[in-house]
Amino acid sequence: MSVLKRPSRRTAIAVLVTGGLLTTVATVSYGDDARPAAASMQLQQQDTIVAGEQLQLAESGAKTVVVAAVAAKAGASQQVCAAADSRWVRVRFKELALSGKDTVTVTGSRGGSYTLKATNWQGKAFYTRAFQGNCVTVKPSFASPASNYRIDAYQAGVAATVTVAAAGDICGSACNQTRPVVENMNPVAVITAGDNAYDSGTLSEFNTKYNPQWGVFKSKTYPSAGNHEYYTSGAKGYFDYFNGVGQNTGRAGERGKGYYSYDVGDWHFIALNSNISKTSTSTQVQWLRADLAASTKPCTAAYWHHSRFAAGNYSDNTSVQPFFQALYDYKADLVVSGHDHNYIRFAPSKPDGTKDTVNGVRQLLIGTGGKSLYGSGGTTRATIEKKEYNTFGVGKLTLTATGYTADFVPVAGRTFTDTVQGTCHPK
Repeated sequence: MSVLKRPSRRTAIAVLVTGGLLTTVATVSYGDDARPAAASMQLQQQDTIVAGEQLQLAESGAKTVVVAAVAAKAGASQQVCAAADSRWVRVRFKELALSGKDTVTVTGSRGGSYTLKATNWQGKAFYTRAFQGNCVTVKPSFASPASNYRIDAYQAGVAATVTVAAAGDICGSACNQTRPVVENMNPVAVITAGDNAYDSGTLSEFNTKYNPQWGVFKSKTYPSAGNHEYYTSGAKGYFDYFNGVGQNTGRAGERGKGYYSYDVGDWHFIALNSNISKTSTSTQVQWLRADLAASTKPCTAAYWHHSRFAAGNYSDNTSVQPFFQALYDYKADLVVSGHDHNYIRFAPSKPDGTKDTVNGVRQLLIGTGGKSLYGSGGTTRATIEKKEYNTFGVGKLTLTATGYTADFVPVAGRTFTDTVQGTCHPK
């Protein structure tokens, strides 16, 4: 394997080193600064769900750079390098086709390694987790001539955190109060836990109630559907608003399904649909398990509308236990839900609600996006760590490659807040 030396201070070069061959993609002068960007090589960050592509949202200030797509050479390692001042790099596999026990191992120049197997995103373009340092080494171990891979891009940056805003049960009379809360967070992504537009989720209600407020975040929103969306047959208004009128796929996933996944920094996010079949043998849950098996990220979060655990107007909902069971089995870290119009932070739990501080999944019930609030009254088997029934607000998830800080941020004029930190389960 060739060793890539740092580019000169006057010229930044995007390169792929493979089997001794240095492939130069583009060059650009930056005076005395060396930076990995030029108009011909810097990519606009993709922000929509596309078939055959696992969407990757990057940390603030990260660069997404295209490199010459070079196929694997049996027995040869490859190295991908960003600018010398980059603190981390994640590479994009345009293609990964592994047979049998064949593997590809990616290692960071300053530590960290992950081995890709046949379960990881076969036939789908995806980014790996980030690796420390400004270079990664990619080493295949192939026994089958059918195994192959191609790398065509990387992301690199300095920032170590990424912010996601989260709430359900939104518009609602008070979503004009929660909108500035989200604006102040300036998140990379906004996730919604259903019941986005009241009362029936029609396209008219989305356009006249949701869009004037939370519509300002539409280009970074990854929604899930609530029961009120399904008061309109097939949640037609919901899919028409987020995907486009008559469009089958888009921001809300495939019409009729409404479940999908994507990546934010080093987190894998999964939007689920608690309004359609969700038994352990359903198509959705089987998809969920396959999706969790394919992910290469060190941390996992999922969200949907009907809360597994609740203690307000509603109590625990066993119908979504197959979601929770799959997430628990694959060592997921966070769940965000709505439906009950209040805020409750639950302790990490097993699917039956038993507290589990080692492998449990933490649920954050954030049904405080703008619709009238519900009081207490329901019963739960899970352990409540913090609760609030009288404050509108939004969840702020500050995510790293090893854990999270989850804050409840109230609307202006209210004083209740909450914060909790957690470490991602080893995967």
